[in-house]
Amino acid sequence: MINSGGKTRKSDVVFWDRLSGYYDGFMRRFAREYPELLRMIAAELRPDDSVLEVGCGTGIVSLFISPLVRRVTAADISPAMISVAAAKAGKRGLVNMEFSVQDALALTFADSSFDAVIITNALHVVPEPMGVLNEAGRVLNPAGQLLAATYCHGENMKARFLFRLLYLTGFRPFREYTSRSFADLITTAGFSVKKTRLIEKAFPLVYIAAQPGKDAFSR
Repeated sequence: MINSGGKTRKSDVVFWDRLSGYYDGFMRRFAREYPELLRMIAAELRPDDSVLEVGCGTGIVSLFISPLVRRVTAADISPAMISVAAAKAGKRGLVNMEFSVQDALALTFADSSFDAVIITNALHVVPEPMGVLNEAGRVLNPAGQLLAATYCHGENMKARFLFRLLYLTGFRPFREYTSRSFADLITTAGFSVKKTRLIEKAFPLVYIAAQPGKDAFSR
């Protein structure tokens, strides 16, 4: 759902565009971790927040938090994913949402534009996650927060086995994180980790709330 390599690759867009019509059904069936994840994300947000979700897909997270904050900008590399998300927002009458096709490694937003940046289920599908996190830090208010979550393909033997079954569908992650290595990634990118939670249901998923480190990102 996030572009890789700093430039839009046609193969990335085609892959996620094709998945856009099936993504919600897939998540409803398999992502049993998401209800708890959504509650944790919501608990971190404030009514006056301006929020960016990077790699929003069909808007599962963005639409959920929209009634809780001042403004939500939902961004994704896939025009088809954005179209699905925008259509869902229209049906729900959500008027505080904006949708944008964006390259996560070259966001068009100004520095310090958002009070919170959310990246869920995405950093394992990009070859340059550090670049994505650098951009997230750049557009994040220095007093704001990063809310990041990803599936931990390498967490344990059961996870490795289950995810390898998933790979038979053609999906391939660039990285197989553990909860520890994902936290290390966030810290190395210049954020200060405030909260970590591993959710273990069908698949292990790690959630991290973090803040920009002092002077970590250029403004």
